[in-house]
Parts: sequence; structure tokens; C-alpha cells
Amino acid sequence: MDAYQNISQKLVKSLSLEYEPVGVDLYHDTDSMPTDIPLSQKELKSYCQALVLAGKGQTFLLAKEQMGCKLGTSVLGFEKDKDMEAYLDDGVLEKYGVGLFGSEEASAETMLKSIYLEKGKTQAAFIAPLSKFQQRPQVVVFTANSEQVMWLLYALNYENGCKMNLPQSGGALGGCSVSTALPLRKGIPYITFLGLGCRMKSGIGPNHLMLGISGDSLDLIHTHILDMSKPIAMLNKQSLSDQ
Repeated sequence: MDAYQNISQKLVKSLSLEYEPVGVDLYHDTDSMPTDIPLSQKELKSYCQALVLAGKGQTFLLAKEQMGCKLGTSVLGFEKDKDMEAYLDDGVLEKYGVGLFGSEEASAETMLKSIYLEKGKTQAAFIAPLSKFQQRPQVVVFTANSEQVMWLLYALNYENGCKMNLPQSGGALGGCSVSTALPLRKGIPYITFLGLGCRMKSGIGPNHLMLGISGDSLDLIHTHILDMSKPIAMLNKQSLSDQ
């Protein structure tokens, strides 16, 4: 069994995850594209939809044309200056127009100050179940309920303790900026409660969040989730007795 298939299976089993952890690799314009994986032809509503579908077993190598949400392609570095500015302006007006913000200024404050990858430098995104990876992915995204996220945070904090200063976000750009661009750029975990667009386009359930981590943190999480098998079993037993 491949290493990441083994890690994924153990995490899914230990935490009773509904969605398999998802790995993400972004290919820059100077990177060689994989020769054994064709570009996906499926038209998706958004990058965050691809994350959810990958958690259910699908694999994608996506160019920007296959991702319907232009805010997501802007965040992930697919778009160049002129196009990106237009897409962001449209996004500000859209979020205000549907009633998510009380003013255009409030919408702009959220949208324009999010984290973006370098403009025009990304040519493709490989998004797949963690079990499909032969090498460590750049980012791993967990789609999980609040209790499962709790255990993942315990695992991240297992060695050092103390209160985690954990950034979190809700309201906009959850799948692309918060769970992918931020861990990729800063190397620390981020939680997102997701936003209206992400939830509508991805079909994710109302009780799920996303936690994005750098691929460098994956071994740590895997090791310490197994270390915590006893308290995990304690809570599972209590939950069953309360039913």
C-alpha cells in the first residue's frame, strides 16, 4: 500500500470522516505538467466544488477554463492583472448585491484584503483524494464536522500545547483563499466556515467546515491522531451511549 493511501485510510477510519482528505498541487507557468494525467474536461461550478467532489473520490487536473468561479481562479493565481481586477470588482458588487454586506465598502474590505497567489503564474491545479498521491501534496484540505476539526486541531497542538492562535474565516473565498492559498503561502493551518457561494456551488452539507494545512503538517496530524486513539474512543463511546 502506498504511503499516502495508508495515511488517508487511517485518518478516515480514526475520525469517521465522511470526506476523504484532499491533496492539492498547483502547477506554475514554468512547471512541467504531468504526462500521465489528462486535463479534466468536466465543467465545474468552482474550485471549492472540486474539493468536495475529490473528497468523494474524484480526481481533477484543472485549467482555469474548467473552474466556473472567477473569484477562485483569481485567488489561486490563474488570472492576469486586467482580468483579475474585473472579476474582483464583479465579486464585490455581487456579494453586496445579494445582501451579504451592508455596503460596497464592506464587501470590498472582505474581498480585496483576502490572500491571493501571484497573478498569472498558475497554469493548472491537481485536486485529488489524498490516497491518490505518490508524493506529499502542497496543501491538504479536510472537509469535516466540528468534532472532527477539534481532533485535527488537537493533533496539530499535541507536541507544543498552549492556546493556538488559529486564524479562521467565514463569509467569502473560503475554499480558495482560506483553505488553500493561506496554508500554501504561510505554512500554518486555517479554518473556514465557508461562504454562501462556496456552499451553493459545492453542495457541502450545513454541518461541515474546511481546514486547510500545508502538506508539511500532514505527517504530524497522522501521527498524533493515532496517538490519541484512546480519547477519541472515549468520546465515541460516550456519543453512542447518549443516543
